[in-house]
Amino acid sequence: MSYLDNLRLFIRVYELRNLSTAGHDLRLTPAVASARLKALEAHLGVRLFNRTTRKLTPTEQGAALYEGALKVFEALTEAESAVAAI
Repeated sequence: MSYLDNLRLFIRVYELRNLSTAGHDLRLTPAVASARLKALEAHLGVRLFNRTTRKLTPTEQGAALYEGALKVFEALTEAESAVAAI
């Protein structure tokens, strides 16, 4: 379980607003997806979503992380493309 894997999961949860569906998309069980999201929150020391039985609503910190995480993955994609072009 890498930090980037946890960020990738976070992005899917943010976009889908559903932990089980996001986990399924990434071939994770609901329990593993939940544990990874909790690990990310513990690492950052903030709650990323307000949880109810029906939905996940991003917190202000979650929205900020989403914007930053998208930039991280865009930069990774650009770096991989640059390497492949050499």
